[in-house]
Parts: sequence; structure tokens; C-alpha cells
Amino acid sequence: MKKNVFLFFLALFGFLVTGCQNNESGFPSSDNPTVVVSTKEIYGAPSRKFEIKAALADDLGLKSVEIQIPELSLDKVISFKTDPLLKTYDLSYFFEVPANRGTSESFKIKLVITDVSGNVVNEEINLRLDGEFAPPSITMITPKEGAVILLSTSNEMPVNFVVNDDSGIDYIQVKCEALGIDEMIQLTDSPQSYTFNKTYTLPVTAADYVLTITAKDKFAIPNTGSLNVNIVATNEYPAIYLCDQPKGTNLTTDAVGVPMYFHEKDGQDFEFKYYADKDNKEVYFLGQESDFAPHCFGLNAAGELVDDVTSTAIILPTKGYYKIKVNPNTLKYTVEKYTPTSKVWADVANGLWHDDAAQRKPFVSVCGGGIDGANWDTWNAWVVTKLHLANNASNPYQLVGEYTLTGTLEATFTGQWWDPSWRLIKNGIATMSPGENGNAKYPAAPGVYKVVLDTELERVFITKK
Repeated sequence: MKKNVFLFFLALFGFLVTGCQNNESGFPSSDNPTVVVSTKEIYGAPSRKFEIKAALADDLGLKSVEIQIPELSLDKVISFKTDPLLKTYDLSYFFEVPANRGTSESFKIKLVITDVSGNVVNEEINLRLDGEFAPPSITMITPKEGAVILLSTSNEMPVNFVVNDDSGIDYIQVKCEALGIDEMIQLTDSPQSYTFNKTYTLPVTAADYVLTITAKDKFAIPNTGSLNVNIVATNEYPAIYLCDQPKGTNLTTDAVGVPMYFHEKDGQDFEFKYYADKDNKEVYFLGQESDFAPHCFGLNAAGELVDDVTSTAIILPTKGYYKIKVNPNTLKYTVEKYTPTSKVWADVANGLWHDDAAQRKPFVSVCGGGIDGANWDTWNAWVVTKLHLANNASNPYQLVGEYTLTGTLEATFTGQWWDPSWRLIKNGIATMSPGENGNAKYPAAPGVYKVVLDTELERVFITKK
């Protein structure tokens, strides 16, 4: 009898303990949590992040969500507070695929959602590593950015570009609202390359236009690429540029000053000052900034100035400074060598910062943005010695150096407390302060650049090294 009583109380104790363990959450029973994933298949790639998105909900409250990819060593638990209870949660979790995984691999992403009542729901998402994320590339042949179409010669605008995409091209759109152009080309068989070539007729009145090229690929999650091309249709040239680069050079690689903007303009008479850094320097004049076509002024076989992309270069016979005048309408030009008389900023590499102006020695550094190590403080320009310019041993009017550019460039080349200083404004012009206000912004690919500040020309040349 005593044994039976003992067994009865032992069983009751066990039941009570078990009951407490089953209800340790302290929350009543509830329905299972729900999960709605944004997609059942995610595309990723080695060394690339992907996002796991899902909407979680529970009628009483969520406790946790676990994200698992065992093969990629991912086991992430996100726990939620229970005071107050959280009934909904928008999951957004980023994960980078290890670099050593292959593009042919695929995995299961497992989501384990638990609510405060102990209910558990599992959800799986397929992960593929053969994703293609690059938008279609658009290569303009003509017109290039900033192209000038001279209406007095022709009002036709040839549009020629090539689109490439690894996953195949779905469609191409050419659009210019001001010209009433809206052309959609739906491609069959998803070609990886497509060439567009068509000529449009412009109104005879001068105007600026923006041509928009859009291309969409055929990847499972489509990518779209777009390119805007600014075009100037005019009866006269708004600008002429001097170019000392060989034909075929990519004129959009450098950050500032190539080709060089004119100095003076009177009607269609353009005047340049230019420094030839060697004998027999070859130069051309261009009607647009970004390319040798369509307007390239050089010499024909008779030595006459012509607007022809096949023309030969004008030769400046000896090293030194020149004044050059050119008229693209009359096709006349003159070249005159001269000796500068502007101030020479000598020995700037041995500058000295000093509060007493009498004991100060000028230095030239830079303040600005998009330049590694630079800001807008002239003290910083002094202490960060890699920003200092030095005299060009072969030309006393040039200060030279190297900068690492990190993005969009703004600059004022300066000494202590902006004395002396040259503000880099539009078109590579560097006016000595006090001068024209407003530092211009120049897009530049990150990298190391050679810097030349020509104090005689009041021009800056920042060219990719």
C-alpha cells in the first residue's frame, strides 16, 4: 500500500514537471505563423550579395526566424522581443556568396519561423549561383555625347550604336521627346549583340536635344541599361577645341582639359593659347569635345584647313607657347609663337606656411573633393604633402603633380589661405583668384592621374596615368 501511494505521487510529480516544461513560454496556444517569400528562386553569384525577403506574421506573436544554408555555413537566428509581442515582421537579410563557390552550384535556403506558442513553420527558397546582373552595354558610335550637328551643312542626324548582353537582348528603345522619336525594337531569338543604324531629320532651327537609348535583356530577372546623349543642333559652333592627341584616342578617359577649350571667341573666330611641349607638335581642332567625329579640322594634301576626319595634323614646328586663331566657317587659321610675360611661380616645392606673410614662402597644393587626401581646408592642403605641386623643370609656367581621384572632382589649387589660388571652373579653365566663382564638377573614373596647372594658359590638364 505504501509502495502504491509512493508510485502515485511520483507519477503526479512527473506529470506536473512535464506540464510546466510544455508551457514554459507562458503563452496560450495559437495558430501557426505564416510566411510569404518575395520569390521562390534567388539568383546569386560568387562574391556577390543577395537578399532574402519574406513577410512573417503570427496571430499571437513571433518568437524567431532562423536562416540556414548549411553548405555555405549560414545559420543566422533573429530573435524578437516579446514585450510587446511582434505580430508582423518584414525579413530583409543580405548574404554574400563565398568567392570559392562555382556558378553552376545551387542550394536550398531554409527559413524556420517559430511563434511564442512554440509553433514552427519551415519554408525553402532555391538559390542559384548562375545569376547575370550586368545591364546591357550600349556603345555609341554616333552621335557621341555633346555632339555638334551643324545645320548649315546638314540637318540629318545619323544614330548608330551597338548593344551587347550575355543573356540576350529583349528590346531596344530610341527616344527623343523634342523630336517626336519613340522607336521600340522588339528582338526575336534574344541576340547577344545588336547594331542600330538609322538617320533622323532635324528641324532647321537651332536647339539642344537629349537622345535616350534604353535596352533590356532576357535574363530571368531582367536588367535594363540606359544612356542619355546630349546633342547640339546649331548654325554656328558654340565652341572649338584644340586636340593634341593622336586620332583614335578615347577623349573621355581623362578628367579635365583634353581636348582644350578655346580662350577667346568673336563670332566664329576662335583664339587659343597653347604650349607645345616638343618640336613638331601635332594638333587638330574639333567641333565637339568627346570625339574626333563628326567635325575634325586639319589639313588636306594642299595644306589647306578642311573639316574632314581623314585630314592630317597641323604641325607646330618648335617647342614653346603659341597663339592660334581658327575660323571653322571660313576654314582659315593663323599660328604665332610668343613669349609669356605673366608671373612665374617659382620654387613652390620649397614653400613655407607662416602666419607672418613676410616669412611665408608660396606653395601650391589643392583643396576640393574627389581627390584622395583633400578637403576644403588650406591647412590640410599644406600638411598632406602628396597633394603639393612642383615646378616643371622644362617650363616655368607649369606646376605638376599626381593625384589619386576617387570620384566626381572639384578643385581649387591653392597656397596658404587661398594665396595664391586658381579655381577650376568649367571646361578646364583655372582662373586665378579673385576670378570667376563656382567650382565645376568633373566626373572621373577612380585612379591615378597626372596633373598639370599651366598658369600662363590658365588651364588645368588632369590626365589618366
